[in-house]
Amino acid sequence: MPRFTYTVLFYILSPIYFFRLFIRGFSNSSYLLRWNERVGLSHLSPTQGKDLIWIHAVSVGEVNASIPLLRKLMESHPLAEFLVTTSTPTGSDVLLERIGSRIKHQYLPIDLPFCIGRFLNNWNPKILIILETEIWPNLISCCKERGISTVLVNARLSKKSRDKYLPFVSLISPAISNIDLILAQFESDKQRFISLSDDINIALCGNLKFDQNIAEEMNSIVESIRSEWSIEGKQRPTLIAASTHDTEETAIIAAFKIILSSFPTALLILVPRHLERFKKVHSILRGSGLTFAQRSKKEDITPKINILFGDTMGELNFLYSISDAAFVGGSLIDHGGQNLLEPASLGLPLISGPSLRNFQEIADQLQSVNALNIVNQSSEIASIFIKYIENEKERASASRSAKEIFLKNRGALQTIEEKLQPFLKNISR
Repeated sequence: MPRFTYTVLFYILSPIYFFRLFIRGFSNSSYLLRWNERVGLSHLSPTQGKDLIWIHAVSVGEVNASIPLLRKLMESHPLAEFLVTTSTPTGSDVLLERIGSRIKHQYLPIDLPFCIGRFLNNWNPKILIILETEIWPNLISCCKERGISTVLVNARLSKKSRDKYLPFVSLISPAISNIDLILAQFESDKQRFISLSDDINIALCGNLKFDQNIAEEMNSIVESIRSEWSIEGKQRPTLIAASTHDTEETAIIAAFKIILSSFPTALLILVPRHLERFKKVHSILRGSGLTFAQRSKKEDITPKINILFGDTMGELNFLYSISDAAFVGGSLIDHGGQNLLEPASLGLPLISGPSLRNFQEIADQLQSVNALNIVNQSSEIASIFIKYIENEKERASASRSAKEIFLKNRGALQTIEEKLQPFLKNISR
């Protein structure tokens, strides 16, 4: 009965979903395209005679986490075909850029039985592997009815998300129970899933994002770029503020102005989280009184440039690599933080606001070895960065600690691969 009520309400409210896509289209025109896929239609179809493995990664973070798993499964199942669905255009763009030639891709249909059924009739997958926290009752139920194995990997569930689910536990509990296997990142995630339904098959896997590749070969390129940007033979102290959200850019610019008073040659790399905010952030930079270059226009970083505006997609790892320390956004506001692992993997000392619930376990580990500094205001960001630039020994120690935490936690990929074997044994290799 709860799922029936949910479905009826979803049908009634579905025009709002498409209206939101239309509104988002004003800032990112990609949201106006491929609406046929949102209702289960596709111009693609599976290759006849090949078993299909379906992976769903909602957006950029999940797509990046899925890449090591995708590559491993492609290696172990070369005769199978792979479909990857996303929900956002940015996730789609990153997926197609990084691995598009080897997979088929479309958007995930909205969670209505008619749309899901049409999608499944076309693709007929053997298994659905979902990344992180996508719990769609009709999607999971439809897969269960058709005998399609469903596995939730790299699963995380923050306290806030769990609390949002609790009023709808009569709907969510059966959906979670219908998932054949849940592989949770940490024990706290596991216990929160169990609090929603104790009738589940759940185990731990760690965080798949720790198993992303570390691009050591970038070192020579990075050194060349930083030398090119040097002023009077000295590399510029460089702070990156990454994955920033609304209002955080203003705080970062205020912090950077304090930094400039101590280090006039300092450089700020500013990378907003969402592509659709680039225009607004561009306007903020124009009013800041500081000079900036746009990465999208490949403008030169001359000695007069204060800020590199990272208004591109798919380059964050590279931009981290040319920095001395990183502020990770979504944390000065009540958002729950963004991925701390990319900068940690490159050995960057980390700065973050206090809102870290989405990455609390990782944040606690990093903070315990003095690799992560928690701040509440601009002046603190500035003072920590200035401390690192003035004290090379302390910065090197934080750098080593960040990378050690990253390396110590690797291994999720192997665990996930092993746990998936019973569900993949009948798929062509």
